[in-house]
Amino acid sequence: MNRSTLHPDAEPAPTPASDVAGMTAAGRLDAAQARLRQLGARVTQPRVAILACLIDAEAPLTHQAVIDRLPADGDVDRVTVYRVLDWLVEQGLAQKRAGNDRVFRFTLVEHEAARAQVHRQHSHFHCTRCDRTFCLASAGKSVAPKVPSGFAVEHVELTVNGVCAECGKTRGDPAH
Repeated sequence: MNRSTLHPDAEPAPTPASDVAGMTAAGRLDAAQARLRQLGARVTQPRVAILACLIDAEAPLTHQAVIDRLPADGDVDRVTVYRVLDWLVEQGLAQKRAGNDRVFRFTLVEHEAARAQVHRQHSHFHCTRCDRTFCLASAGKSVAPKVPSGFAVEHVELTVNGVCAECGKTRGDPAH
């Protein structure tokens, strides 16, 4: 019997890549400023605020989630948020991924790398009715396909789509 748990992108989980739990808001802003200076980039209020949001995030954030987390007294409009998020991706600080709902989510590269490492050895089950994703215990055999000579597999994702047990019960699905 496969043991399943809710996937961290569905329910936020602590981010193993960075110890932000004890970091104050001022500490996150300082960390964001330092990262921008390391790049040799202009340190602007919108860049600092948006990067600080990503540093603090336990899970990938949508554009709207970033806006919702910005200080109310800040002067950052929606278009600027889009531009800064895309700029952070271009600079290699953030990753941009589309979810099953076709909404882009943004995360720091190191946060994504840590989540990928954790999820490198197992598969997921995605319920097509409730849109939740569950982690599945490993079947013990690699699902990596054979690739042409010279190619290097870095990560394989296997997602099984179907109806979870809870949705199957509530809808009277004969398969459950």
